[in-house]
Amino acid sequence: MSKLTLAATLGACVVLVAGCTTTEQGAGYGTLGGAAIGGALGGWPGAAIGAGAGALTGALVGNAVEQSEERNIRAHPLPPPPPPGASLPYGFHADRPGLVKSPWNPNGPWVDVTGFAPGSVVNDPTTGRNFLVP
Repeated sequence: MSKLTLAATLGACVVLVAGCTTTEQGAGYGTLGGAAIGGALGGWPGAAIGAGAGALTGALVGNAVEQSEERNIRAHPLPPPPPPGASLPYGFHADRPGLVKSPWNPNGPWVDVTGFAPGSVVNDPTTGRNFLVP
């Protein structure tokens, strides 16, 4: 197999792996990296050994990352949306553009609303409650 064919095959595999879960991506990228390094250093037998070692290592690292992300999501859940028909209070303008004071914690830190249109719903990170951009 020529180097061009090998490179094209590896490139196609990278595209396929991109849509997988973190664990599957880690295994896929580890397999590709291990096969490429093993193939460059030891030919086909080296590619096979490198692919196996890379897949195992990549899957372990991917799984650790996935578990860490899940723990982070459980530790910081999104606040529930307001009930339908409930009116939300407006924030207060601060001294600087793009920053507002929360109606739920007016003495707390300013909330960055850069990029949000007036009337948009934003979240006060200190209380977890929503309010409208003035």
